[in-house]
Amino acid sequence: MNLEYIELSKGKRIGSWLRRRLSDTYGLDTTLWRTVTLTMWLLTCAAVGVAALGMPTGFGTLFDVVTGVALNTIAMALSSAVLAAALAISGARIPRFTTGGFVYMGVVVYFILYFSEFGWKGAIVFSAIFALFAVGLGMLVGLLARLRGNRRKLSLLAVFAIALIVIYAAAGFPRLLPSLSGSVYDADADVSDKGEVSSLASKLADPAVPGAYGYTTFTYGSGEDKHRSEFGAQTGELSSPVDATAYLQNWSWLRERFWDFDEKRLPLNGRVWMPDGAGPFPLVLMVHGNHLMEKFSDEGYGYLGELLASRGMIAVSVDENFLNYSVWSGIPKRDMELRAWLLLKHVQQIQSFNQLPGSAFYERVDFDKVALLGHSRGGQAAAMAADRSLWFPEDSALPEASSYAIKAVIALAPTDTVVDGKSTKLRDVSYLTLQGAKDADLVNFYGDRQYGRVSFSPNSEAFKSSLYIEDANHSQFNTEWGSSDNALPTGLFIRPEHLLKPEQQRQVAKAYVSAFLETVMHDKEEYDRFFRDYRLGLGFLPATRYFNQYEGGGFRQIADFAGANRTVPTSGVTAEASEMTGWQHKDALNRQGNGKGDQGVELEWKDRGSYTINLTPEAVSDIRQDDILMFSLANMVRDMEDDEEFEEAGELEAWERMADSDMRIDVELEDRSGRTSRMPLSRFMATEPQVETRFTWLPGMESVLSKGKFEDAEEPVYQTYELPLKDFAEENPEFDPSEWSRITFHFIEGPGRVMLDDLGLMPN
Repeated sequence: MNLEYIELSKGKRIGSWLRRRLSDTYGLDTTLWRTVTLTMWLLTCAAVGVAALGMPTGFGTLFDVVTGVALNTIAMALSSAVLAAALAISGARIPRFTTGGFVYMGVVVYFILYFSEFGWKGAIVFSAIFALFAVGLGMLVGLLARLRGNRRKLSLLAVFAIALIVIYAAAGFPRLLPSLSGSVYDADADVSDKGEVSSLASKLADPAVPGAYGYTTFTYGSGEDKHRSEFGAQTGELSSPVDATAYLQNWSWLRERFWDFDEKRLPLNGRVWMPDGAGPFPLVLMVHGNHLMEKFSDEGYGYLGELLASRGMIAVSVDENFLNYSVWSGIPKRDMELRAWLLLKHVQQIQSFNQLPGSAFYERVDFDKVALLGHSRGGQAAAMAADRSLWFPEDSALPEASSYAIKAVIALAPTDTVVDGKSTKLRDVSYLTLQGAKDADLVNFYGDRQYGRVSFSPNSEAFKSSLYIEDANHSQFNTEWGSSDNALPTGLFIRPEHLLKPEQQRQVAKAYVSAFLETVMHDKEEYDRFFRDYRLGLGFLPATRYFNQYEGGGFRQIADFAGANRTVPTSGVTAEASEMTGWQHKDALNRQGNGKGDQGVELEWKDRGSYTINLTPEAVSDIRQDDILMFSLANMVRDMEDDEEFEEAGELEAWERMADSDMRIDVELEDRSGRTSRMPLSRFMATEPQVETRFTWLPGMESVLSKGKFEDAEEPVYQTYELPLKDFAEENPEFDPSEWSRITFHFIEGPGRVMLDDLGLMPN
């Protein structure tokens, strides 16, 4: 009995003690600290609201933001109260509710930044800065609120003005800062002084100008789309859903709830731009890449669809939004194969329409001329669909391989992920890829890897071309993806400077896509030189720097620099070097130092040097007087920045001079009689400085964001050079091109580094 009394008494004392402690939980949260708490709540709501914009639910932006702010308010109130109670029990003599709000704010902002690819270190630093800023701002507002009369009003207005300026600076002011990647390039100044190039550039018609065809637009779809009436009740033609269970078994319930279908009934939805007339017309299927699932992407290529239809091609923008990423349901496994498979199912569906009297497609499609255009993951999917025997060798559900012919693949800023240990290798398919140097989504030129794996049979009519655009990014190829490559809040920090305007970037896409398909589908030879020399398009391309590669089926390779033996660039051909500090065969590397799967010869020199390739009679046995010497060269001077030899001030100054200027290179040809002809490479095309891109506006952020993928500011990119042999014969009439036996590259000043690849001959 006494023991029970003691326990009860002890419990009463503890309860009484707790009540005393908790009775004054908020006693130290004075008016000043309440103002701080209010400021923290407002800024936390702003942070959560911004994060909500990057995590759409599909119910609309207003719903997402309001819901995020409401949940944040409830969570902050509860968390602050619980922490305040704990602090009161501990006896801490600090403003407890405010402290609880401070801790909550730091944790919430930390997780927002951490899941926005900041990494834990960057998230800690920036969440701490954000929380301390909120406290400081709140204290300042609270102190000024104690003033009287007009001084109080003016002071508060000044504080809120300062706060707005700080927020604006974080959100948009970086675009007004001086460029971190150099000034805007004057493309007009790059036109060669050679009259031939200038005259051709002035005569080349702008392929981005609409053609002579009128056209109609309509859609085909399931007729049951939950979100878009154009694929639902208002669709122009009904398509049949497809069963993708052979490639997909992890369709989540959230994804099914959003779309109202599962992997057994994937819809075939397409937006069509159809030329007027009987046809038959070439078919161009366009497919988007991975974007937020709830923000539909297929409308984003209407500018290309309209242009291509006006030029006599049926353009279809394929809907694969249901395969895209969602914050809430992730992304389906094996999505790359699915994207390619669905493209082929669209071909099959259009074949059915083409045989159906009454269909808008009826007998109007030329299935011997099919092109696939893809953006981002869609660019890889387009290449995979063109190489169907590698990915779907036994899939009888696909259209007969002989019932259509894919003549062309276009990849806009494509991915190039290895899938099941395999990578696509196209053969005798014309290929075009475009990439922006300021692509903050895919920072590496993965289209360059695809380009390297495209090959041709001797004298094939197919060709491949690539274009690297200094001031282009990833998203602006699609009108629905906005101007930033990164969702909020990461997009506030990743801000490359001097981006092309959206319409300018799409002007580049229109010009190249249109010219490419006119060449492949309509056999218009006038655009062939445009892919070999971008300068021919400077009359209609926006002002920025461009780097292009080209190779056609008529290219006869002399040296590909494969293999470890640097003295043997290719079997039967030898090489030697003089005064070189570095000379090796190696993979071209991207920003992360990973190989692109294509070897070249890397040459490095301090002051000057030379590199010579000795040719056997067999290597140039079929040489013609009008042949063009062709090779790819990448300026890599900026990659030397961290080399030890530049630690001394004099060497660093020399490197800086070389990094910011055109490279001086002479090319010398020699015949078997020892007669030579030597010309500066700049006579044909300048070897321009390497592109440098700074992706963030805060110093040091490149190494923090996205596990350091933005840390390297440059990627070596090849430029194809064409040197007509007849020009060397004109320079020295005694030189006989038919007896050509040696080529020497003379590097006039240094320090310097280049990579050389794909040296050969091309018919004029």
